[in-house]
Amino acid sequence: MVVLGLPFVTIRGESALRFDVRTLRLHAFGAAVWIDDLFVVLAASLFVAFAFLLATLLFGRLWCGWGCPQTALLDLTGRLRRAAAKGGWRLAAAHAGFAAASALVSANLLWYFVPPAEFFRGVAAFSLGPVVGGSWFVLGAVLYLDLAGWRHGFCATTCPYAKLQGALLDRHSMVIAYDARRSEDCISCRACVRVCPVGIDIRDGLQAACTSCGECIDACAPIMAKLGRRPRLVAYFFGEAGTSSRPLRAGVLALAVLTAGSLALTVAVAADRSALEVTVTASADFAPRRTPAGEVWNGFTLALENRGREPLDVKLALRPPEGDVLLRPDRVALAPGEHRRVRVLAVARGLGNTTGTIPGELSVEAPGVSTTRIVSLVSPAPGRPRVSSPSPWKLRGEGEEARRTSEGDETRRTLEPAP
Repeated sequence: MVVLGLPFVTIRGESALRFDVRTLRLHAFGAAVWIDDLFVVLAASLFVAFAFLLATLLFGRLWCGWGCPQTALLDLTGRLRRAAAKGGWRLAAAHAGFAAASALVSANLLWYFVPPAEFFRGVAAFSLGPVVGGSWFVLGAVLYLDLAGWRHGFCATTCPYAKLQGALLDRHSMVIAYDARRSEDCISCRACVRVCPVGIDIRDGLQAACTSCGECIDACAPIMAKLGRRPRLVAYFFGEAGTSSRPLRAGVLALAVLTAGSLALTVAVAADRSALEVTVTASADFAPRRTPAGEVWNGFTLALENRGREPLDVKLALRPPEGDVLLRPDRVALAPGEHRRVRVLAVARGLGNTTGTIPGELSVEAPGVSTTRIVSLVSPAPGRPRVSSPSPWKLRGEGEEARRTSEGDETRRTLEPAP
């Protein structure tokens, strides 16, 4: 129910967990991770992978029996499977149920990429489109074949994670096993065999097809109780029945270190993310120049991106080693999620006869966000072409506000030459 309902939960106006294909952003419980920030997801994936491997080495195939979505779906559709085995009208009803469950689960998977409301509108208008509609059909068809036909055969013979778990287990991992020391207590009722979803006999020892679902334990326990014999003839054991467990072994310690290290890496890269992305380049269409008053003018293009969920009032300042610099504009307002290119005119005073490239520190600040970039001011030599107008470029619009033009998803503020 959590998996089905999570796409409908919204936090700060966005899905609790969804990868937005159009904007290439991952929305995860109030945080937004952009496509070029996916190293955070990579670090988190490493943590999850190492944690799974550690849990497998310690507890065997516990994930397969109790946590895997495939197992959950097979348990939920178990009655349909039993109804289909009776034939007649129940067979047709069972397959209709398999089809409905497949359609729902495949749609639920798509809701982690497409907002549910948008998906339902598309279904109602028969306008899902070839990508969403085709994906729904293919996923639904594969899931139907799995639920109606393959079922536990997938777990026993096909699932790659099941094969990986089998390779990771050692003689101290937790498994479901038959206590061969008490073979005289077994009455060969075969109850454990009848309930096994993959059709194995647990008395034959550990087998790769076993998914650790525990059905054989539940079948054997009441029989032992009815006969007045000791429980745990079939039970969970760390290794073979009667052997001592060794939780702190070399493999466990190594995976524990890797898990802790990847968790620390995930926390570090997540904390290092900034809500404001800044890229600055010199304007190719504005040559640096010097005015008769000795001012040096340079043009820059700033690409600003607000990756947070709150609007930002961004303040710009440029500090050279000597003199001072006036920026026009020196403030930029960014809406949540907005990407904007801003043309900035830098007017430097107090440089004297300094010529060549002068390094400067561009400060970009907003509430809770502060970053700097190193830029280069170019100061032409005296005697080079000079300008006589107070401003060779002007900001069109009212006051210091620049004209906005929309190009696709990007809003630009542009500086234009004065007539």
